Amino acid sequence: MKYWLLTLMVISVCSGTLTWVIQKKVIPGFLAHANEELVADWHAGITGYRQETGAWPDFADPNIFAGQIYVILGADGRRIHGGYMSNRPNRYEDGVFYDKYNHPMKVALDGESLLVASAGPNRTWGDADDVTSGNVKERYLPASLAQAREAAEARSKNPP
Repeated sequence: MKYWLLTLMVISVCSGTLTWVIQKKVIPGFLAHANEELVADWHAGITGYRQETGAWPDFADPNIFAGQIYVILGADGRRIHGGYMSNRPNRYEDGVFYDKYNHPMKVALDGESLLVASAGPNRTWGDADDVTSGNVKERYLPASLAQAREAAEARSKNPP
């Protein structure tokens, strides 16, 4: 057998194995972590609005909700875009929150409690791959809303 043929076979097997590992292990792991961060970000953004205004955003009207969450008022009353979801990758369209798998998420209010949930990659609620704001760690929570406003104002004065 020629050495070049053997080399080609080894390279083919290795590349196929590497492709399988990336598709079946690496990418799902990245998506799962990103999905947990997304759920935590939505929870933090919505509760941040609640802490500052004393009321929950208007979930019934998508346009009002978007204005409440994506715009924060500066100290002088200026509208600073980015708002409570600033620097937090997200997808919200027509009143629907989407997870990293492009599946609709659930947002539920129970009195003073907010729950943000994703069914995970299999789209089935109530199984092991579900992610809820009750079981993820929030990765961004400003020490105070005043600090969050200052950061938003600084971003609006120095756009990227």
